[in-house]
Amino acid sequence: MTRGLMVRAGRKLRGYAHLLMRQRAEIVVLLDGLQPGAPDPGGSTHEHPAEAAAALYDQEETLTIRGWLRQRLAEVDAALVRIEDGTYGRCEVCGMPIEPARLEAIPWVRTRVECQRLLEQRPPGAEPVRGC
Repeated sequence: MTRGLMVRAGRKLRGYAHLLMRQRAEIVVLLDGLQPGAPDPGGSTHEHPAEAAAALYDQEETLTIRGWLRQRLAEVDAALVRIEDGTYGRCEVCGMPIEPARLEAIPWVRTRVECQRLLEQRPPGAEPVRGC
């Protein structure tokens, strides 16, 4: 690899790292803003059943969103580790480079489009996909 190509590749990786760090900061802010309230399983004795149901729905929705955000945070952190260890941008199924447009749209992505399609089309319990 020539020095110019290495510099360009390094610049590109720094750009992805910056994008991921910004995404991480946004997720942390969202998580901090979604403080779950203490659930009251029995509800208040003076609370109307519809109000209790609405409160329970809100609590469950908050827990679902928090879980989704924690999962996304883990994916972003894993992508940052891949940048550090030099595997970022390589498909975890076939090892080929992931398309730059895909990385820009979903910077934490682990697979190429073709391999992701194969993963999604395989039946439950099928053998793992070993290349595209």
